[in-house]
Amino acid sequence: MTLQAVARRRAAMESLASERFDVLVVGGGIVGAGVLLDAASRGLRGALIEQTDIGAGTSGRSSRLIHGGLRYLEQLHLGLVAEALDERARLLRLAPHLVRLEPFLFPIYGLPLVHQGFYGSGIFLYDLLGSRHGAGFARHMRPDAAIEFAPQLRRKGLRAGIQYHDGVEDDARYAFAVLRTALDTGPGAVVATRVRAVAPLLDGARAIGVRARDLATGTALDIRAERVVDATGAWAAHPEERFAPVPGAGRIVPSRGAHIVIRRERLQARGGMTLRIPGRVVFIIPWPDRWIIGTTDHADERPPARPTALDEDVDELLEVVNHRLDIDLTRADILATYAGLRPLVGDAGGSTVKASREHRVTTDATGIVRIGGGKYTTYRIMARDTVDAVLGRDEARRRPSETAELPLVGAAPLGSLATLATSIARETGFTERITRRLVDRHGTRAVDVVALGRELDLLRPLAPDVAHLEAEVAWAARDELAASLDDVLSRRTRLAQERSDHGAAFAPRVAGILGAELGWDPVVQAAEVDRYLESSAVEFAVPGSRASVGSLATTSASAKHVAAQEKHVAAQDVPAQDVPAQEAAAPGS
Repeated sequence: MTLQAVARRRAAMESLASERFDVLVVGGGIVGAGVLLDAASRGLRGALIEQTDIGAGTSGRSSRLIHGGLRYLEQLHLGLVAEALDERARLLRLAPHLVRLEPFLFPIYGLPLVHQGFYGSGIFLYDLLGSRHGAGFARHMRPDAAIEFAPQLRRKGLRAGIQYHDGVEDDARYAFAVLRTALDTGPGAVVATRVRAVAPLLDGARAIGVRARDLATGTALDIRAERVVDATGAWAAHPEERFAPVPGAGRIVPSRGAHIVIRRERLQARGGMTLRIPGRVVFIIPWPDRWIIGTTDHADERPPARPTALDEDVDELLEVVNHRLDIDLTRADILATYAGLRPLVGDAGGSTVKASREHRVTTDATGIVRIGGGKYTTYRIMARDTVDAVLGRDEARRRPSETAELPLVGAAPLGSLATLATSIARETGFTERITRRLVDRHGTRAVDVVALGRELDLLRPLAPDVAHLEAEVAWAARDELAASLDDVLSRRTRLAQERSDHGAAFAPRVAGILGAELGWDPVVQAAEVDRYLESSAVEFAVPGSRASVGSLATTSASAKHVAAQEKHVAAQDVPAQDVPAQEAAAPGS
């Protein structure tokens, strides 16, 4: 049997080593993927390299919201909010299978009339700036109606509620959909994961590409391009990062955003909630069979590889929820945690809460274009501005971005997607719950996933209580660049964060399916399972809980992974480096 995923990667590596590209993107997060798509939409031949997996950094660790940002109104960032809301409307149109509007309740406590008038006028402004598009104006509620929406709200001090709508999405899957669209657009893009950019490749003082290392084989290679884009996000804040910004180009200040995940039945509500606390808000975000609660906002100078939630994050989120709801959440209720680092542009030691969420594009002395700051929601504008800088003002006018009207792969009108889910249910015998979620993940390509399942005899759920198909594992390897259990369980599905065992119960089965696609023998499969179980137990742990005691020597799993990589490449002529995720980490949504 031809190992399609293996052959595809080999071809990509050959292209990287032998061709000269118009633009080379370093970093496979939402911004890097967006830059590749924008370049392709203008007819540029682009390449992208990512050190671990697509969306492995903050682009797969956000609050999973596509929104304007209510709290930025208090900081009078009206232009940023309006821009983000305009993009929200666009993404709902270009990717209706990946972004959906959900109702959110904003409960109002405090002084009668005063706080209701203050927050009510703020949400009215949010509507005027664009939030009303798609869902209409926000609806004001009396306390009884707010309690009906969320029965566990504390009644004492509750003055009113406001129901509005915002977008919810799967950030990692969305990032890959952008990348997949880039691969299908223009003159043909080349993408490879597990490739680390070591240093700029210089011709005199000008960058003409990068020195890189294939982490899968240890092979060194030079990748040549007319222009290089640094979309490495939070990595640029660390001096050891080879693509750190030059002094004065805008300092990247990482801000940790942590989240907790609980079962849906633990909290009663008809939709999400926005809980106001001094200086910011905490969201309760609807997710299939779960609630995601976040986020925090704290400076974090730890290494960017696989950031984890800390005790203080969990305490803070539990305190906010328990203060506003009569629920008494504890660590025992938390299935998993996750955290990401926002690459904000700001001043060292300054407040990350007040740091601007606007993006900044700079070009250093070597000609490398660097992008920092921004919001997940505005990734497309960030990418457009980056490619404008790559081309220069005059050329950018001659070759404008085409992404404003470019649907993402799998997109179709909502009615057509609903019909497709019903049709697949009828043909396969699956419940519409399973097929609806399949279509939500893959859009129109769900048909291809089902066809692959029939071909490989994988047309069944991974487990009785899981709405993901075995076929999606094989599809992840063949079509979605997945090359590890972590890729599949943490990002192509979100089972690592949705289950208290992080998918351990069916990890061997996933390894078997993935191994058939990637050529793993049983020994390699078993090692991959062990590696995943060890790393996920650290990365998604609930700090302070009994299950996590002893595992919070934080980087033990990562250190072993790095040691294995160093041993693998010790004989190569490129020095071994750490192997954390080098990706464009969009700063939350």
